[in-house]
Formats: sequence, structure tokens, C-alpha cells
Amino acid sequence: MLEINQILCEKHIVGAETQEWLVSYQECPPLRMYGIALVGTTQAGPYFHFERPDPTMTQLLVGIEGEGEIWMDGDWRPFEAGNAFFTPARAPHGYRAIPGRPWRVCWVIYTTEFKHAPTLGIEKPLVAPVDVGPISSAIQNLHRETMGQAEPALLRDWASLTHAYAQRAIAPSGRLQPLWSVVGLDLAYPWSVEELADRAGMSLEHLRRLCHKEIDRSPMRYVAELRMRQAAALLAAESYTIEEIAARVGYENPFAFSTAFKRCVGHSPSQYRGKITGKEVGEFV
Repeated sequence: MLEINQILCEKHIVGAETQEWLVSYQECPPLRMYGIALVGTTQAGPYFHFERPDPTMTQLLVGIEGEGEIWMDGDWRPFEAGNAFFTPARAPHGYRAIPGRPWRVCWVIYTTEFKHAPTLGIEKPLVAPVDVGPISSAIQNLHRETMGQAEPALLRDWASLTHAYAQRAIAPSGRLQPLWSVVGLDLAYPWSVEELADRAGMSLEHLRRLCHKEIDRSPMRYVAELRMRQAAALLAAESYTIEEIAARVGYENPFAFSTAFKRCVGHSPSQYRGKITGKEVGEFV
């Protein structure tokens, strides 16, 4: 960390020539359901420059047009359109415009208080190719609706889509993606590493090696993360009891589910639901 802090210093420069279209959770309350503090689209001017040695928030930055630079793994590197830059809280990073080159990005900022799906299990910055159209359009339409009629149902829809496309932007890709798609459709199933290997058509050892190569974690740890992501989304929806959510994500015992959820997210399910809905509750499950 010492070496990193010698290179990066806290810097937040938007610049007079930069244009931004922003939506906060105060303007669009449904964003709070997903732990989103702020979303926006930025047409970067030449002095647009951010450095965060020890950020308290989690961010997804998506390149729409042009090229900028990002700071990652100790160095500045090109960041082209069609890529997503995901930076979890406490992970040093930076991004900046290149003078003379146009750069348009959209972004989603998650608070650390509400550790929702995209922040779970990812501890260091990553870059991944992304389909820019859906998330860019969702953020633009959310801004348009917020500045216009602000119909509650449409605000909820655009907020939900923004969050969903943010999740998709950092979802794993590669040979194991079909396997995770199957798992995600039936999280209540009692998955075992043997069953996963059989579904993937490979040996246990090959599955483990491929998992560490593609997603940097073990197969069962990633299954657990998928379950917690789904549980967090169901808790935000307020349509299911905690017992029902536990069963839907593969836990027969709601107390075992509560323990697993708190270990992963930092709050019990009931506390998490209270925080994201604004209805604070005491500790239970």
C-alpha cells in the first residue's frame, strides 16, 4: 500500500469542459434498493481526472466512446470503448481523459453500506469487455425519466435495469459461463463440486483449475456468491419472507442462511433489508 500511495494521491477533477448527466438516490429513491448512490454519463473534457488511493465506494465505469486511461496494478494503461472497469471499495485506482481525445463514459457508484450483488466476492479492480448499449441506455433513460415526469413505476424499472446490467458487466465469461447459467437458474438445488464437474463435463481438478483461472475462486465459493447475490435481490424486493428466500437459494435452515449471508455481506438479512428499504430493524435473521 505504501508504494501505491506514493504514486496515487486523492484527486477529483471534473474540469470546466466536462459535461455530466447525473441521477442520485435522492432524486430516484428506487436506486437505494440496490445500494446505488449515484449513476451518470460523462462527456470528459481534457482535465477530467480522478485518483482514489483508498476509496470508500464501489464503482463500475463503462467506456462508451473514445479512449481514456485507467490506473490499475501500479500503472496507467489505455481504456477503450467497449470495456468495463470495476473497482471495489478500498482498491486503489484512477481514471483520466487524454487531452485531445474524446472520451464518453457511463458509471454506477455503489455505497459501501449496502454491499449488493456486484460488490460481493470481488476484491481487486478488473477490466472486462461489455455490451455498452444496454447499460448506457438504461442510465440515459433513467436520467431522462428523473428529469421529466418521474413516474415511480418507470423509475423503478430503469433503476432495476441499471443494476442488472451492472451485474452483467462483471459476470464471469469463458468456458464455464454455461455452467454458471445453469446454476443460476436453480440456486435451491443442493449443488456439490462433483455435480458441477459432471455438468461441466470435466474432472474435479480441471474444474478447480478453470475456476481459479476464470473467476479466481473455488467452484463452491462462487456458488455461494451466486446464492448471496440472489438473496440480496430478493431481500430488496420485499416480496418474500426470509424463510422463503433461504429456501430459494438452497438453505433449509433460515438461521444457517442468516449466518452465511452475514458472513458475506456484513449484515443479517433482516438488517440488510431494513437498510436498503429505509426500515431499520434489529438483529434477528
